[in-house]
Amino acid sequence: MDPRFKKINRQLTEYALGNFKKKLRPSSKLDEVDAFISCINMLGEELKETTISKNHFNNIFNSVSDMIFVLDEKGKIQNTSLSVHDTLKKNATVFKNKFIDTLEVKRENSLFLYILKYLKSNKHPVEVETSFKTSEGDIIPVLCAAVFLYDEKKQKIGYLVVAKNLTNLKQYEFSLKESEAKYRKLFEESSDCIFIVDRSGNFMDINVAGYKLFKKNKSPFQNFNLFNQVLKPVEKKCLLQELKKNKNVVDFAIRLKCLDESITDCLISANTIETDTRKIIGYRGIIKDVSKQKETENLVLKTIVNTQETERKRFAKDIHDSLGQQLSAIKFYIGTSVASTKDEKQKALLIKSNEALVTALADMRNICFNLMPKTLENFGLVASLKELCKQTEVNEKLNFKLRTSDNFPLLNKSLEIAIFRIVQEFINNSLKHSKADTIIIELSANIVAVTIILKDNGIGFDIAAAINNGGMGLRNIKSRIQPYGGEISISSTVGKGTQCKINIPLNSINLQ
Repeated sequence: MDPRFKKINRQLTEYALGNFKKKLRPSSKLDEVDAFISCINMLGEELKETTISKNHFNNIFNSVSDMIFVLDEKGKIQNTSLSVHDTLKKNATVFKNKFIDTLEVKRENSLFLYILKYLKSNKHPVEVETSFKTSEGDIIPVLCAAVFLYDEKKQKIGYLVVAKNLTNLKQYEFSLKESEAKYRKLFEESSDCIFIVDRSGNFMDINVAGYKLFKKNKSPFQNFNLFNQVLKPVEKKCLLQELKKNKNVVDFAIRLKCLDESITDCLISANTIETDTRKIIGYRGIIKDVSKQKETENLVLKTIVNTQETERKRFAKDIHDSLGQQLSAIKFYIGTSVASTKDEKQKALLIKSNEALVTALADMRNICFNLMPKTLENFGLVASLKELCKQTEVNEKLNFKLRTSDNFPLLNKSLEIAIFRIVQEFINNSLKHSKADTIIIELSANIVAVTIILKDNGIGFDIAAAINNGGMGLRNIKSRIQPYGGEISISSTVGKGTQCKINIPLNSINLQ
């Protein structure tokens, strides 16, 4: 026998064992046997490719976590992935040639017929929820997806069904719904307004407290914009700048217009809502109504100021009634001594003492006036301001222009004192810092508010720098008008002077 046949026999044995690496070499004869050897080598190459592809497919088929069923044209199971056995706790032989419908717990219509009907009419994958039962009796919710299987000639030979175990998903959905319900309850029951708006400020969602804050009935917030409800344009501008710059704001003070035309003092804390590319698509946050808190603060501040003014008044009265009378008596005694003495040296000394005493009395009257002018107490704001201007003109060589409207009303005494102190503060600041020679004071009133305009022609100042440095003058003026709901605007240009405009709303409390 030709020894090449033995080699061919051994090679075929190797192929049967799955070893495709070794190849036979044809002899130099190049006869029919060598031609057969070449065919054997070609067969080995094809077997190698086919086996690798099949192993690769089997690895994928069995490594997928979802359950995979291969069905014939009648709906009988021909093959299953390892995940089927792991999930349903059953051996592979149990499923062979079983209808897939037998895996379902209960269903009104056949799962296979449903898949068949749907695929024939829609020609794309079908999805249907059902339940399978394990060998231990546990019920597993599954989502089945099915497609046709084709052979190499594109003929339908069966169906591929993938069943996804929904147990963890169902638990997650339940947990998610539970969390959503919990946070929705917190959202709705919060005493502060919680909101979500789009980039333009249009409301997307808002809680019950938000409806109450804006005095709106609980209905969709169509054409209702958060930023348009900010009372002052400058506050709106600053709020948007802060949000775009820092992505969030904390306790930003704003005043909001409500739908009943009322104004509410608020603190807003908010941050941006962004896409994955950092594009701002909206804002979310909390608005706290601090109007009652502010009323309490204003009441406390008003009480403190009134207590201070009462103490000033008492102190001025004590100085005037005690020290003033004693100094006046001393002046009388010195005057009498001057008239009766004949010693020229002693007379000259007494005259100098009298002059010093006159100066001391004048200083005492100025102190008393600054503490609490009697004119303000007895004749009102306008008369006391005239006296203040006249006195300051003499002492400081300043020009004053006092302008008041004819219908300027009588105000509550505490408010008149507050306005007087504001004017006093402005004059003192001008004397110390502005190098002005003219100060204009304008008082006007209508049925809505009292307006005070104060101007000087001094060197002006940097307002931002003064605020950052904690300027006491500005703070004193603001603290005076705050208890009365007043607003102040200050404009100043370096080298061109300063203007301070104050508006105080008129109501029954502020009128006498």
